[in-house]
Amino acid sequence: MNKQNFITLTLIISGLAFNPAVADNVECNRADMRAEIDSAPTTQNRTSVVSGISTVLYNKGLDEDVAEELAENLVEGEDEMYLSLLLQALDARNIVSHAEVLAYLGNAALHRQSVDLKTYDNLVGMVSKIQKKALDANTLKQLGYIAKLT
Repeated sequence: MNKQNFITLTLIISGLAFNPAVADNVECNRADMRAEIDSAPTTQNRTSVVSGISTVLYNKGLDEDVAEELAENLVEGEDEMYLSLLLQALDARNIVSHAEVLAYLGNAALHRQSVDLKTYDNLVGMVSKIQKKALDANTLKQLGYIAKLT
């Protein structure tokens, strides 16, 4: 391993190790998150997450039944409600759009990957993959707040 890779790896590991030590305590619950989302202006009619993922997969050329089955395998009962709130929170804060997250989830369903967006690391990974760039401090702070609400 060359020197630059070693330094980069050391910085990443130390950042992950000290992240909980400097985290802020947020006392919120889903009702607070729901109230914040309801106060945000909505311009789109929201559909269920499963049907949104299914539509994305269908538009990619999959058969309608197969697309729906893949979407249902990716998202289960309570996860759908959480993902729906998460999509609205991300869209309300102008981090990523509803359609972009559905496309990301559709790609994960297509490749039969499991997706757990309840942790900060996974949220950051998803958003950075969607935006295809490094995230700024404000976006990271907002994602941290959203991750703590769950």
